[in-house]
Amino acid sequence: MTHSISERSAKALLALFPTAQGRPDGPSWLVDQVVDAELHRRGYPDAVSGAFHALALKDGSLLKEEYDLSTHGHSDGWVLGAVLVDPLEFTVFNMEHGLPAGDAALRAMVEAMKSVCPRAKVVRLHTDGFAVLLGPTADQPLTDALVPATRTALAAKLPGLEFTLSALELTVVDPSHWQVLGPLVWAECERALVIARRAGVTSIQRRRVVLDGRLPPFD
Repeated sequence: MTHSISERSAKALLALFPTAQGRPDGPSWLVDQVVDAELHRRGYPDAVSGAFHALALKDGSLLKEEYDLSTHGHSDGWVLGAVLVDPLEFTVFNMEHGLPAGDAALRAMVEAMKSVCPRAKVVRLHTDGFAVLLGPTADQPLTDALVPATRTALAAKLPGLEFTLSALELTVVDPSHWQVLGPLVWAECERALVIARRAGVTSIQRRRVVLDGRLPPFD
């Protein structure tokens, strides 16, 4: 069964996403993109890598269970660990070997991460950067040994690639709701990757963010 969209919707989509204006199938292609984005937000895995899409972290409910299983507003803060992985010169790898080989490499990266942290949530932060999130559901603490273990697993799967790796321990004090955590975790993981690339930091980076979301006592 085929369906068509209204002229109004087609014009609105093309106005919102000008890059599709030159495509003969622009409106229908954009509908597929919007559907895929919503599926990613709801936690459907990225078709290429098998990891969760960044939208599930930034805009979806990926961390709701992690928040609910914690003690919410406890005084020490909500804590999440992450192992961060980013291949070096991956654009060059795609140019030399082709996009299908690049897609296969991304899948192999995620498989390597899951072999080290099988219950963790692996998120594709951006095109080729990943975070292995170690919340309560991972049932695995963040330790100094995880970065070298992940590097070894990646080397076994992809001996021709080099990687930037680091780790992050993020403490958020008094988060008001689980929805505030996703964008914060995404931003801090990206920041930790930048620091790791620029400064060569492989040890655990520790951040403490105070949101002061807890209501003051009533008199």
